[in-house]
Amino acid sequence: MQDIDIINILNGSISIVNKIFPMILLIIGTFGHLCNLLIFSKRTQRTNPTSVCFLANTIVNLISLYFGMLPRYLTDIANIDLINTNLTVCKLRSFFQYLSLSLSNWFLLLATIDRYIISSNDHTRRRLSNLKRAWYSIGFLTILFILLYCHILILYNIQSSFCYPRYGPYRLFNDIQIFIQYSLLPPILMTLFGLLTIRNIHLTRRHSNNQGNIRVRQRDIQLSKMLLLQVIITVICSLPLIISNLEVTTTLTIMKSPVRLVIENFLSQIARHLAYLNCSISFYLYTLTGSQFRLESRQIINQFSMFLCHRRILNRRQIGIDNRPIGPSTREARRQ
Repeated sequence: MQDIDIINILNGSISIVNKIFPMILLIIGTFGHLCNLLIFSKRTQRTNPTSVCFLANTIVNLISLYFGMLPRYLTDIANIDLINTNLTVCKLRSFFQYLSLSLSNWFLLLATIDRYIISSNDHTRRRLSNLKRAWYSIGFLTILFILLYCHILILYNIQSSFCYPRYGPYRLFNDIQIFIQYSLLPPILMTLFGLLTIRNIHLTRRHSNNQGNIRVRQRDIQLSKMLLLQVIITVICSLPLIISNLEVTTTLTIMKSPVRLVIENFLSQIARHLAYLNCSISFYLYTLTGSQFRLESRQIINQFSMFLCHRRILNRRQIGIDNRPIGPSTREARRQ
């Protein structure tokens, strides 16, 4: 197979993926996150620190979809390229994209740490898990990462018709910073605390069977299962994006063949879609692993369906009232 054939196949494949995949993610992501918001904002859920972290994670995932993926999708599908033509859009979109992606992983890390604390046999350690600390931690991380990423609003520019960090040492610093804050530290810490949580749950169950005085709450176990599956998916989806960016940055000064450039672009696009996939499927992962969450989801969907049916019945009745024929009794009543 010749180079031109490889280039045409890869370019054609990524063009199809860019037109179809983001729309699917927007639809399932928006629906799922709206359901998450309704479930985790319930009064019964807001009393649990892990649920509060899930709620914060849902909000930043929505921001990531609509500030990060939607503008890029409009560029690919409709040639509405504000990212690479408007400097303000370039800076704001890059800022909110990396801010929301990083906060999504760190809020999930907070939930993992809370699961580790609450699964401990040490009563003093379990008392560290409370709503006040959860909200303080979420606020602290939000302010911290706004400060850490504020340089994007100053040092991102449109260069060679693309929105990029400035060439030189700053671009390498930017990629290394995102690699550490998004793809390195959160997955490592989530994996560590996830394994410690599993260990605590096994120890607690064994201790409960031996002494009969410690119970593992079913709700806590379900939240731990929901979280651990989300952690696994996050680790898998977070690494490719920043590895791709680092590879491109560290080889900027190397002369590359057209085939290599196309392969790099293809892998970069796939990595980007994996990152946004991670921001879109939390609702479905929670539904898959949590029976209580499935029950809450069914209740919300049933309530929404009943609401739509009620509206449809009211509309039909209104149409029937407005369009019913005027009989003799009606005419006489109007004359009087």
